[in-house]
Amino acid sequence: MTPDADEDALTWAGDDKPEPDKPAPSAKVSHHEHEEAPPTSALVLIVYGILGGAYLIYTIGWVISIQRSTTVLPSLFANLMFRLGEGLAIGSPIIWFVAVFLLTRHRSLGSRLLWLLLGLAVVIPWSFVLGV
Repeated sequence: MTPDADEDALTWAGDDKPEPDKPAPSAKVSHHEHEEAPPTSALVLIVYGILGGAYLIYTIGWVISIQRSTTVLPSLFANLMFRLGEGLAIGSPIIWFVAVFLLTRHRSLGSRLLWLLLGLAVVIPWSFVLGV
């Protein structure tokens, strides 16, 4: 028996024979699926570290300023909401830093750095800076 006869025995009438040159449709892979991001330069990593340190200092500033607070509100609900706001204020620098990295994954380096610098102005612990 010849090899062609063996292959013919495994097919039904009307089946198309797959061409050996072409891969099966499931084997097709998009070029975009396996592209790796270019490596981040050392200078950019140092800038990220400096900005991350600034955000960490802001978090510490919020903790210190909230520890100094002596605000007591008359109702339980108002007091709970005030404490929730304090907790969000403490977490705001970290939340901003992580959110910028997650939301600017597919954007340029300049865009990411701009958002990080904007965050330094937005989440600054003013009560600590002004000594209130």
